[in-house]
Amino acid sequence: MGHERADGSRTIRMARRTFMTAAPVLLAAGTSGAWAQAPTIVRVGVLNSLSEIIIFVAMEKGYFKEEGLDIKLERFSNTADMIAPLSSGQIDVASGAPTLGLFNGSLRGLPLKLVADKGRNSKGHGFNAIVVRKDLVESGKVKSAADLKGLRIATASRHSPMEQQLEMALQKVGLSNKDVEIQNLDFPDMITALDNKAVDGALMIEPFVAIAAKRGVGVRFMGVDDIAPDFQIAGVIYGPDFVVKQPEAAKRWMVAYVRAIRDYLAAVGSKAGKDKLIVVLKKYASGTTDASVLENAVFPGFDPDGYLNLKTIEASIDWYATRGLLKAKPKLTDLADYQYLNYALERLGRRERAQKVQ
Repeated sequence: MGHERADGSRTIRMARRTFMTAAPVLLAAGTSGAWAQAPTIVRVGVLNSLSEIIIFVAMEKGYFKEEGLDIKLERFSNTADMIAPLSSGQIDVASGAPTLGLFNGSLRGLPLKLVADKGRNSKGHGFNAIVVRKDLVESGKVKSAADLKGLRIATASRHSPMEQQLEMALQKVGLSNKDVEIQNLDFPDMITALDNKAVDGALMIEPFVAIAAKRGVGVRFMGVDDIAPDFQIAGVIYGPDFVVKQPEAAKRWMVAYVRAIRDYLAAVGSKAGKDKLIVVLKKYASGTTDASVLENAVFPGFDPDGYLNLKTIEASIDWYATRGLLKAKPKLTDLADYQYLNYALERLGRRERAQKVQ
């Protein structure tokens, strides 16, 4: 799979150098040939999630416009709600987590494939985290994962990747999900439940982790970057109509997206850079835009070439299969497609060796 890094000084320096040298070429390309025609409208489904930052950066920098694309954002509350409009062509691009629904859909022949990284829990970028009630931590009742035994832990949905992440943390101390009481709640409701002590902990994403901390109801107890480094949070999914009817637009969309990934990685490691990203979020995001929350939120990691961490996706498949939740294991070649990334990387250059879906 190669080396997946969310940041690092060498990668950041290379990203800056390549952006400066590649930008003039891309600007020239964006004004010639087919791209000089009326822009192609691309409808993109987005969530109230910090992992949408890459799309927002690409919009703010004008990268989509340079590729002859006009982005229309369609806002959703969860990835499941995107599937029907993506399948029917109402939207062109969406997010998809490595979930049971995605895997079962692949087994049924649903023509939706992950095409690029949409966020991962790389080292220092524990975007997902176990949050524990502040009073339990301050009292010393919960000091380690072993102390979670018998507690009530909230996750976003039954059989979600977060349940897998929780079990991975518990397995490190000889426990399993059977040793805790799992409750399913939406992320905003988790904060309320922590406050009224209806639950003892929760598996949350940012910025909800930071919101819980600001309100004094929860403490970031363990980041998923420590539990399962580089765990894939989500991926970009192209709709079937988009790839069939607008294949060139699908390629150019990916060029803008990868450029934005590299700008993001060059920025997120410093306070000044993160402050600029927060300005972008405040402009485009529909959810929490409170700077005092976002300043303390842990932003997601990304592969500098946009590749998915297929190893953790395979681990998720195995986790579901061993629990009898999958009749068969879907093939990775039915779940992911790198042809659009390869086009983008041919134009932009690679940071790491080429990867394949096998």
